[in-house]
Amino acid sequence: MGLLVVLSVAVSFLGACSTDERACCLPYGAIGARYIAIGGENGPLGRCTGQEAERDGGRSQDFAHGAMFWTEQTGAWEVYGQIGTKYTDLGGPTSAVGWPVSGELTTPNGIGRFNRFQQGNIYFAPTGTHPVYGAIFAEWGRHGFENGRFGFPTSDEFDVPDGRQTNFEGGWIRWIPDGDQVLTS
Repeated sequence: MGLLVVLSVAVSFLGACSTDERACCLPYGAIGARYIAIGGENGPLGRCTGQEAERDGGRSQDFAHGAMFWTEQTGAWEVYGQIGTKYTDLGGPTSAVGWPVSGELTTPNGIGRFNRFQQGNIYFAPTGTHPVYGAIFAEWGRHGFENGRFGFPTSDEFDVPDGRQTNFEGGWIRWIPDGDQVLTS
């Protein structure tokens, strides 16, 4: 990406700051480069609503329809829409899924959407928007993810008497921390 493109984006944002009441902000660095790569303010995030800031060992920047997250290890990635709302509800980078490691993608079967994170994924599908992570995510992967016998998740991970469980269209997967066991229905 050339300096001219970055400067023209900067002028566009700075001009907007003097003509309306929206937050004056300018995506820059890795976040700015990814933002431009996905369409800038005409992309899925829309216009920025705040400056880039330090967050939980990395950086983030808020936009009208989501946020962009960056660490040196993961790079800069956008999270928006229902997946972004779920990620925020879970606690963002400090949640069990960790930092994003991809932008939003279409599932191989074309039915759902998902973002990859350090310890799992968050899925948006006809069954709802749910995270799958850790040992349950690994077991689900061994069965073919959403294209396998379990299908899409129908619940977030929740406590059961002996561990944690996620429900899927075709059954459940349970993680039992005592002995690090994984059971399936």
